[in-house]
Amino acid sequence: MAEKDITQKVLEQYNDVFMDIVNVLLFNGEMVVRADDLIDLPTSSSKKIG
Repeated sequence: MAEKDITQKVLEQYNDVFMDIVNVLLFNGEMVVRADDLIDLPTSSSKKIG
């Protein structure tokens, strides 16, 4: 299962893939978000254990 999560995160780093996901899930496939409108920002993740 962890491998799937890593693959998903890698794919979401591509603006065109992320754009398709957002447009399909949030806007029923209508082209609202465009890849050119997206900017890359540094990301970090944290997980609280315990």
